[in-house]
Amino acid sequence: MPIYDYQCAECGVEFEQLVRGGAKVACPACAATKVERRMSVTARPANGSARGPDLSRLGPPPGGCCGGGCGSHSH
Repeated sequence: MPIYDYQCAECGVEFEQLVRGGAKVACPACAATKVERRMSVTARPANGSARGPDLSRLGPPPGGCCGGGCGSHSH
């Protein structure tokens, strides 16, 4: 049940809505059903930094990049 960002094609209002299954989405301002799903951006890290944690030193997961099953290179 993801939350999507939308913009109403009729009145231009931008809004978020939790969408379950094939539920129809309607603008909360004018009730129009002609809405466009917009690209969502991820939330900022909880520490307020625009930069996330440095994960570069962690290396690949155990078993290699694909658990050893990709076959494109030796692990």
